[in-house]
Amino acid sequence: MKTLRVVNKGKKTRYRLGVEFPPNQTVEITVSNREYLTVKAVRDFEVEIVSEDETKQSHDIAETDAPSLDISGLTIDEVLEAVKEGKLSVDEALSQEKTGKNRSTLIDKLEALKVE
Repeated sequence: MKTLRVVNKGKKTRYRLGVEFPPNQTVEITVSNREYLTVKAVRDFEVEIVSEDETKQSHDIAETDAPSLDISGLTIDEVLEAVKEGKLSVDEALSQEKTGKNRSTLIDKLEALKVE
């Protein structure tokens, strides 16, 4: 796990991992290595690692090799399959969908998976 200090240098509010990043304000969050890559990938974000948990280092190294999956180009069935295969977490898929295409059918199916 990593604690990050994130500054949105853009002009509009961004949402990543269910967190709101207002323009020109500092937000501190704790994330896994996979989620760190999702936050780090945003052009307008200035990301600083405040602290890093060393206890799960060998496990986290394996996660950094697998980049976060972008679902904007996938169909609903492809997204659901990726979640079932473990390529993407339900929360991550929901976050991406709500900030992206916002397909209500997919959001409903992902929320049903989350309840299971």
